[in-house]
Amino acid sequence: MESTPLLHHKDQLARRNVRRYLTETVDVNYAPLPLLVCCFLVGLIDAASYNAWSVFMSMQTGNTIFLALSTASLPAGSDSFKWARSAVSILSMMVGSFIAGQVYPAVGLTRRSTLVASFLLQALCIAIAAILVQTDAVPETNATEKIVLVAIPFLAAQSGAQVATAKSLGFSELPTTVLTSTYNDLATDTNLLAWNNPKRDRRVGSVVIMMLGGISGAWLVQGTGTIIPVLWLGAAVKVLLAFSWLLFPADSET
Repeated sequence: MESTPLLHHKDQLARRNVRRYLTETVDVNYAPLPLLVCCFLVGLIDAASYNAWSVFMSMQTGNTIFLALSTASLPAGSDSFKWARSAVSILSMMVGSFIAGQVYPAVGLTRRSTLVASFLLQALCIAIAAILVQTDAVPETNATEKIVLVAIPFLAAQSGAQVATAKSLGFSELPTTVLTSTYNDLATDTNLLAWNNPKRDRRVGSVVIMMLGGISGAWLVQGTGTIIPVLWLGAAVKVLLAFSWLLFPADSET
């Protein structure tokens, strides 16, 4: 009986330590590692989604041009519903960016718990899209069907949250999506050939890893005949990334 108060105290102490650990600010110096993995996922999912539905989930520059071309019914022979897929992807990505860029900072963007929750939600979005395709609720062989618009928001919104998180962590050289600015920044870097140039290394890494993601997505679809494995792989990697934030050291300045 006398040990009961002691056990209760230890239980309270353990819960307090867990709560403190989850609310710690992580050391963002290690953030490029998961962000580079995100670059791989962008290539992976965009390669598969474009092959299936002729729309990007992350690279919204391409979708903007698709939207513009559709006003003149171009490219010739393309389906008349492409503008809707592009518009939904753009808007959905903005919603995801808004949530990550406006809401997360209010609760502490670099908090361990916030980053874990953010990436778990992104994983959930990809998993929902995978379930929709796997259950044939959304076709992957007929992009002109309006029901396709149900899956696109989940994939585009999680990508928007990913981009906003990358920018908020302070690594502008790792936008995890558009590579045009990355190519430009590499070409105009006055220290391009310097031995010690972390930003250049991260930019080169993002290009190579996104290319590898695209190649992986292409061959997975080619080998299996479906985008389902790509989506489940993307969801699984996002879950691993979510829990990886639990392993990051805390920021020593907080």
